Amino acid sequence: VDITPTTVRRAAVRCPLATRHRPPSTVDAAVFLYFRRLPIKKLSATMSDGIVTVVKWGKEKIEMTLVPEHGVKGLKTELEERTGVPIDRMKLMPKSKGLWKGVLKDDFDLTSIDYSKCKTPLQILLMGSATKLAGPKTKTVFLEDLPPEEAAKVAPEPSGLVNLGNTCYLNSVVQCLRAVPQLRSGLSGYTPRPAAAQGDAARTQTNGVFLSSLRELYGNLDRTADSVTPANFVMATKMAFPEFARTGPQGQPMQQDAEEFY
Repeated sequence: VDITPTTVRRAAVRCPLATRHRPPSTVDAAVFLYFRRLPIKKLSATMSDGIVTVVKWGKEKIEMTLVPEHGVKGLKTELEERTGVPIDRMKLMPKSKGLWKGVLKDDFDLTSIDYSKCKTPLQILLMGSATKLAGPKTKTVFLEDLPPEEAAKVAPEPSGLVNLGNTCYLNSVVQCLRAVPQLRSGLSGYTPRPAAAQGDAARTQTNGVFLSSLRELYGNLDRTADSVTPANFVMATKMAFPEFARTGPQGQPMQQDAEEFY
């Protein structure tokens, strides 16, 4: 038998204890006693207005109304809307006595519980994490996502120089001098000067090319975290200092000493 307002009114008339001379509370009690004699499910489990329930989720307490007719799916669906915890991650444990045992199963019949024996509000424990997680306060930026100039500033190691055939002596000195701030500052403000005498014009021009190419090379190293090919600087070095342009019997560049280059 379904409990509806019409059914309740009919039962009130049919019940011998329910008379118009009794106050409403007595009539309600008489109706309840009458329905206890009928082969129906528990009255509290078929009430359409539901049962006041408090669901504890972490440090939060969620007040809601449990409607047994909606089943486990209806309960979990409402909790998902209220908390953001996906249904497949939910675990519902009873805290009040008289409810189900252990973790609530999807096929459990909530209307089979005698809620008249349960203390209200019902207490339920929800376990599960929400789908939407809080993001970091500062955006994480990876080294490979940075522009080359920015990546060069935060790279764990300085960019290297490509060996162009026995040029390791040159590369090592250039890398050591790169850390000297006075040299870097002097190169930044360097401006070629005119030759003092006519015979010094070629030498002055060669030295100017050497210093300008070194400044350019340092600039290229500062703008990237990748290896740099020092082709222009190697050529300028051989022009300014011909002894570093010597080659072996097979035409290969000869090995040089870093101390001599310095």
